[in-house]
Amino acid sequence: MERETVARLVELGFSEYEAKTYVALLKENPATGYHVSKVSSVPRSMIYEVLGKLTARGAAMELRKEGKTQYAPIPPKEFLNHVHREQEELIDALRQGLDGLGKTSDLEYVWNIEGHGNVMGKAQEMIRHAEESVYMAVLPSTFPPLRPVLTEAAARGARVVVYSSRDLDLPGGRMVVASMSEEHLKTVEGLGLVLVVDGDEVLVGERLAGSQARSSWTRSPLFVLIAEHHLRTDLYLPRILDMLGDRAAEVIHQDDWDLFAQAFEGSID
Repeated sequence: MERETVARLVELGFSEYEAKTYVALLKENPATGYHVSKVSSVPRSMIYEVLGKLTARGAAMELRKEGKTQYAPIPPKEFLNHVHREQEELIDALRQGLDGLGKTSDLEYVWNIEGHGNVMGKAQEMIRHAEESVYMAVLPSTFPPLRPVLTEAAARGARVVVYSSRDLDLPGGRMVVASMSEEHLKTVEGLGLVLVVDGDEVLVGERLAGSQARSSWTRSPLFVLIAEHHLRTDLYLPRILDMLGDRAAEVIHQDDWDLFAQAFEGSID
């Protein structure tokens, strides 16, 4: 536990010596530099420099007691609140400063995202910020991590429509189920996710069940339009084909029958 705490403090910006010294002060305080050195295993030649840095950053305080200089930690809750405020102020200042340097359009860029965690994290972020609509085609195996944020989006009033090969539990949203043959399912397994949010951005994920998950994200109006049109058309194809009945074979050219095979088998719940 202590080792993990030291590692997290290092991630926060502490040096390893600073992290070990702060943890040592939490365990025993107030304490002289000599004693802190013993408890923390930080060399005596470095301990006073480290304690000075902790004091400067607001993580420790210096005390005069019985003619000796001793040190005590700032309570973790108070110190972390201070760090949190500093980080928020820094981020706000950077946001204003960077925005002021000039705006670059990202409408034509396609960003590649590697790794399952990063792909799912981007999908969750998009859905969390959805204000009007979420259209998503997803394999059942990819759905569970996205269900909570989809439910929250629906609760906020966003239109949430999910297209999948079988019925999925989606409170407040609409499921579109397309039955697929085993052969067709194997064909689409590589495409684990298509997500369009607010008609403004699209994420297409590939091989999300494997170790080489990747996706492409863009705000390109053309790509977003194509993706959303594809998903929303698929909502109605099964019903339209059902209404056409035997005439569907006359309306749809024979060369395109394979393209409509999935819709022929589909249903809308």
